[in-house]
Amino acid sequence: MALFLVKVSNDMTYKNGFETHGIERVSCSNVAKFRQAPSAWAVSYLKKERFTAGWAAWQGSAVEAGVDAGLYGAARIDECVEIALKELNELSIFGNNKALEMEKRTPIVTRMVTIAMEQLSPLGTPDIPADGKRQHEINIPVRFGPNEADTINCLGFLDYRWTEGRHADNPLVVDLKTTSKSPSGFSLSHGIQAAVYERAVSIELQRPVEMKFLYVLTRQKDPFTWLTMEDGPFYLESFKKTVVQMEAFLSLSDDTDKLMRAIPHDPDTFYWKGGNADELLQKYYS
Repeated sequence: MALFLVKVSNDMTYKNGFETHGIERVSCSNVAKFRQAPSAWAVSYLKKERFTAGWAAWQGSAVEAGVDAGLYGAARIDECVEIALKELNELSIFGNNKALEMEKRTPIVTRMVTIAMEQLSPLGTPDIPADGKRQHEINIPVRFGPNEADTINCLGFLDYRWTEGRHADNPLVVDLKTTSKSPSGFSLSHGIQAAVYERAVSIELQRPVEMKFLYVLTRQKDPFTWLTMEDGPFYLESFKKTVVQMEAFLSLSDDTDKLMRAIPHDPDTFYWKGGNADELLQKYYS
């Protein structure tokens, strides 16, 4: 199967599908959304609506804030937990069922931060992100066709990297995931994300890097899982093929309403849960 669609044009006004719809870049997450929940993707990228976060996202962000304080600021684990819970409380200021959710999630956040710190702190202090940002930005081009304009940048943000000192000869990149279930292997979406991050940092450093995901879990027994990226080319190929499909779909019409009518809608995917998802569901699919 050819990776690129054949679309050769001598028209100086030629626009690819992304340009037609004003989409300037992709990310691993929005490509995954296109593949898993095209209706949610269309609402986000064709209708330019913003899905707001809910409790699951706030919990993940809170855990990351606590771990950041420990890895970058040398905070004690109890201090990291306190910072995480404060972050969760602030992020969820307008959250539904706040008292009940905080009571339920406090022990989960405490356990996740503790486990993450126990696993990550032996690696030492990670590289400091640039410009005071919380994460490290990656930005690499993805080619989806034969024309000069048929390239779009993939923007992403990874959590932690160790590339200096004792890690200089064997750089390590780690992305932290908070979840309820322990994966036995990379899902397609997480595998793509890991492969893209691995490739981006390898290009930057001009040497191989090891890419790992650390999953900290809600369960008390066996509360963490490490996965190491070992099949980057497969996942990169899958990623490129989806980007090709995305551009091909966008090229079918410049009429966003027509495109919206052409895609399937599954309200049971997690993309349609929490935040303002019900409001957008009523607006576009009632």
